[in-house]
Amino acid sequence: MAWRLLVLLPCLLVSVHGNSAPRFGDNMTVVRLPEDMPEGTTAFWIIATDPDNDPLIYEMSGRYSYFFDVNKDTGETILDSPLDYETMFLFAVTISVWDSVNPEVQKQLQIVVLDRNDNEPVFQNTPYSTSINETLPVGSQVYTVKAEDPDTGLGGVVNYTILEVLPNTAENQNLFSILPNGTIILEGPLSYNNKSTFYQVKLQSCDQDEEKPLCSQVVFLTVTVIDLPDLDPEFLQEPYTASVGEDAVVGTSVLTLKTVDGDKGINDPVKFSISNSTRPWFNISEEDGVIEVSHPLDRELLLDEDEEVLLEVTATEIHLNIYGQEAKARTWVTIRVTDVNDHTPQFYNCTLPDCDFSDDKVVSTFSGYVAEHSSARVPVSDLSMVAYDPDKGLNGTFLLSLSGPDHMAFTVSPEKVVNTGEVQVLVWQSNLVDFEVKQTMEIEIIANDSNSHMASTAKIIIYVEDINDHAPEFSESQYILYVYEHCPDGTVVTNDIKATDPDTDWRGRITYQLVSGNSAGIFQVNFSSGEITVKNGSLLDRELQSVYYLTLLAMDGGNLTGSTLLQIVLLDINDQAPVVTGSYNIFVKEVTDDVSVTIQAYDNDEPNTNNSEIRFKLLPGPYSNNFTLDPVTGLLTNQGPLDREAIDPDLSGKIVLTVLVHDLGIPSLSTTVNVTINVEDINDNMPVFVQTTYEFHVKEREKGAYLGLVEAWDADQTEVNNRVTFTLTGNGASNFVIRSTFLGSGWNQADLSLVSDVSLDYETPPSNFTLTVLAQNPVESEGTGSATVLVITDDVNDEAPSILASSLEEVSVFEHRGNDDELVAHVEAQDPDTDALLEIRLQDIGCFKKGVNVGIVCQDWFRLVPNGSVYINDGLAIDYEVCDLVSLLLQAWDLHTAEGFPANSPNETLPIAILDVNDHPPQFLPLDETFVVIPEILTPNQQVASVKATDEDDGVNAVLSFFIDWVEFISKDGSRMTFEGLFRIKSSSEGDIYTGSIEVVTSLDSYLQGTYQLTIRAQDNPSEDSPLATNTSLNLFTVDETHRLRLEFSSEAAEVGGNANVIRAALMAATKTTVYIVSIKEIEGATSRGRGLTYMDAYFVYSNGTALTLNDLNLYIREDQEVLATLLQLGLVVIGSGEEIKQDKDKEYLSIIAGLGGALILLIIIMTISLVCTRKSYQRKLRAVKAAKEAKKTVPGSNLQGLIIPGTNLFNSEKANPILNLSSMDLGFESLSSHNEDDVASINSLDENKVDMDDTDVGKKHKEKPELTDSELLTMVLKDGKDKNQKDKPVLKLGEVNMGLDTTDL
Repeated sequence: MAWRLLVLLPCLLVSVHGNSAPRFGDNMTVVRLPEDMPEGTTAFWIIATDPDNDPLIYEMSGRYSYFFDVNKDTGETILDSPLDYETMFLFAVTISVWDSVNPEVQKQLQIVVLDRNDNEPVFQNTPYSTSINETLPVGSQVYTVKAEDPDTGLGGVVNYTILEVLPNTAENQNLFSILPNGTIILEGPLSYNNKSTFYQVKLQSCDQDEEKPLCSQVVFLTVTVIDLPDLDPEFLQEPYTASVGEDAVVGTSVLTLKTVDGDKGINDPVKFSISNSTRPWFNISEEDGVIEVSHPLDRELLLDEDEEVLLEVTATEIHLNIYGQEAKARTWVTIRVTDVNDHTPQFYNCTLPDCDFSDDKVVSTFSGYVAEHSSARVPVSDLSMVAYDPDKGLNGTFLLSLSGPDHMAFTVSPEKVVNTGEVQVLVWQSNLVDFEVKQTMEIEIIANDSNSHMASTAKIIIYVEDINDHAPEFSESQYILYVYEHCPDGTVVTNDIKATDPDTDWRGRITYQLVSGNSAGIFQVNFSSGEITVKNGSLLDRELQSVYYLTLLAMDGGNLTGSTLLQIVLLDINDQAPVVTGSYNIFVKEVTDDVSVTIQAYDNDEPNTNNSEIRFKLLPGPYSNNFTLDPVTGLLTNQGPLDREAIDPDLSGKIVLTVLVHDLGIPSLSTTVNVTINVEDINDNMPVFVQTTYEFHVKEREKGAYLGLVEAWDADQTEVNNRVTFTLTGNGASNFVIRSTFLGSGWNQADLSLVSDVSLDYETPPSNFTLTVLAQNPVESEGTGSATVLVITDDVNDEAPSILASSLEEVSVFEHRGNDDELVAHVEAQDPDTDALLEIRLQDIGCFKKGVNVGIVCQDWFRLVPNGSVYINDGLAIDYEVCDLVSLLLQAWDLHTAEGFPANSPNETLPIAILDVNDHPPQFLPLDETFVVIPEILTPNQQVASVKATDEDDGVNAVLSFFIDWVEFISKDGSRMTFEGLFRIKSSSEGDIYTGSIEVVTSLDSYLQGTYQLTIRAQDNPSEDSPLATNTSLNLFTVDETHRLRLEFSSEAAEVGGNANVIRAALMAATKTTVYIVSIKEIEGATSRGRGLTYMDAYFVYSNGTALTLNDLNLYIREDQEVLATLLQLGLVVIGSGEEIKQDKDKEYLSIIAGLGGALILLIIIMTISLVCTRKSYQRKLRAVKAAKEAKKTVPGSNLQGLIIPGTNLFNSEKANPILNLSSMDLGFESLSSHNEDDVASINSLDENKVDMDDTDVGKKHKEKPELTDSELLTMVLKDGKDKNQKDKPVLKLGEVNMGLDTTDL
């Protein structure tokens, strides 16, 4: 046996040492994980190797192993609990691996948590409030706030922003600024009185993370402005005016002044004083500001001062202001002194308003002038009289009247004067004012005060003036005068015509003037002597007007006039030259036609005199010898045939003759006329070529090539006769075109060229042509000229190359994957010319993205060599997202092509398609809104938010899907909870923009207060490459039901629902929030006065997730009077909060319970009374018991016959009530009577067989019920009977009514 063990021992040793333990990888020492890694994500893999390739089992242990879930077969480690850098940034776990053979291998693994920006800044020591003086200088520190962010790096660096300053005005938004350290600086002046006394600065802090900056909740700094004594007092009810009679006694109160302190928060008392005054007649009380009369008054001393006394009153505050100076204010007080009647009216020699009404200026005698026989109401001139009474109103009203020897001839105006008036004396009876009767008149004027009857008088001396009453007269009513036409200026027509006037002195002085017939100003009259002379003789033309009629007017010094008629006849002189009528332009043909024309003329001088007799004469000229003219009749004729070619060519065949026409007057006057004779050309010459033979050379393939020109000349002078038309004849003439050109003066040329679409080919006969060119006048002519034309064709290299279409098919290249110098395509060209030397040239590169030219982004991606090969030039630069199609514009060139022919092919395009590679991750678009959810009104499948993303790739590489990787709720106290299954996301697209619509799956907890933070992942879905993804964080701010507010309306629910949009719009306008209406319902039992019939529950939410409170809503609505009026018109009566509603309901429930309790007490009282009443039937019940005892003695088997009547004590032999169909039972009834315990009582005496409670409660109450007393006999019977027969007795279900029972006992 021992040797067997020795043999097995080596085998055992070999077996043990042949299997090795597994080993961990060298990198299994430290693992770094970001704190925002979603739960369920693969955190890392536990990597171990086993030399024997045994299956391994992986595990993890340790204090912090709960963070992970390890797949024991693969080592995949899933994050099971969220990481938090701020809580624990480093911890260790123990990992182990076991191959099921060797002992388990363990190793400590360090987990390093990497910080991510996942914490919002939080303001410290809130709320913030401070008070500052209104005089705080601009630039001073107001307050310092502090926010902290536990994140590291830029995610923990906090900056501060002022979002808004309330009251929200444009000026207030720049009133404060905030420094990076949180210090708030005053940027504008404050004023307690003129600006707000209270400010709320809306603050927010954000971290500096570059990828995903986070911001804190909004806080407010309340700034209260403190008033300081920096303003002067202000007078109230300015301006100040008062009145006082001039007879007021000293001490009379006139006016009381009031002031208010400009510093409304201080109100310092003031003292009054008069600092300036136009009259020292008043004083003021220093304490109460009462102004009193301190001196006798006289209104008349104030006439130059508008009867007013001006006082400057100063109000000075008792205490000094903040600058150590007196705070004072000044105002002017106007006191009007009223009148008393104490003056007599007086007369003054002046004119208003320039009058001095001093006592020494009073006048008692006046003088004036008036013309004799002046009309009534004409005033006396040179009389400056003013009547004045310094009293005012009725006291200054007085009457004016006249007296004296001549007062009947005059009247006074006005008859009544108030205070001041200018006085006029008017003619009343014109016949009494006569210069021949009386030259000086005298009257007296009286001014009588209508109230005091005080009067004054003044004397007026009036001088009567003479008037002009005779007019000038002429001796004759008409005079006839003669004068030559065109006589010199100043020629005397007459000086014998005079007028007479019997008036003397200046009134009889006569002046003369022409008043009609002299509108042209031809004649003039001496103003004083009446002599008539010619003023403008050049206008005297007998041929135009032979007689003039003028009116001569004589006027005396009094503007009285007389007139006479003047007839002036013009005498003729020879002043008119003969006038030729018509124009003379004669056309005749050369050689064949003659000239015969009569010159017509007349003379406007006096007929039948030498001045109007005319004669004709032909003046010498170049061609005048060829014509004759009759001197009397004016007939013009030619002396021989006319030849056009004999006339100077520059004259174009025109002969101009000059004819002199003159009269026989002295001196003789004449005129000339031109006679134009147009000698017309006839065609009498044939064209002649300059050369008889022309030779032209042309290159082949030249369409419409120009050959040369030919020339011919025609001796005729006119263009119609010397213009030549050229034509070609001969074999092949149809290939050519000849164009004639007229050069002038008989010279013509023709340009010879190929037809525009015809070219010659040297290789294709015929290549040479012999043609005849003909020159012929278009009109009838003597003959045709001709010449020979030789056309010779020259050979050229004229074929252009072309690119083969088969080499231009589209090729494709993947972006970023091509190698430099890799061949992409080869382009081939061809040319029919034998000596062609071809090369391919790149003309242009087009870069296109989705059919749109994107510029030169692809210029360096490819290169072309002259042999037509296309290579990749920069493979890494090729980018599909920049350009998806490269178009190479190519040409083939023949380097030996002859000059003048195209050496290149047409442009051809080689398209190179760029294929997309999935190389861009999705990108989320910035969110332009904040998402808010109200759990109470959310329903499943309702959308609450959305995100948008795009991908720069194209096609299937740009198709995106959205996923929710993580949902975490951050409450207002900072605690966090994770959720699953609350939200889902649906993907949709519009163009290149993909939208992830986030919906709620189930109802949200309406009691949670905080923010749902969702981690959204956008991932593309490429067909070949690996998918790429991008994450973003989305916040959903919750508004819990504590912010639900209730508005009660006095109208019906249907009417409130119909006005819901109007109500919502008004509320949104007042609060600047989004209004969510939860419900609109009738209020049950709403009958009390002032309460609504309908309520509307709603939330008022800002875009940042905050909601209005009840106080805020009341404040905003009361501030906006227009909205308040609208809501009141729509029936708003009460605004309440959700808590108040709940309290109101609780009060209602308590009231209901109290009412039910009272009803229960009343019911107990009624039951007690009923039980007392039932005692009267107690004896009947005892007899029933006795009857039951007797029935017990009945022999079994004997059956009672007949019907059993419910409500009686009749039983069958089994002692059971047949109506109930119950078995017999022993109730075990015991009482104080003599009946034994076998007595049986009928249960038909129960009042009601119905119970309104469940079985359990009844059983419980039954057990806890105390023992019944003997007085409750019926109840004890029922109880004992139930206990004895519980097992055998069918149970009547509680709450069920047996219709066979009736109440008879009670």
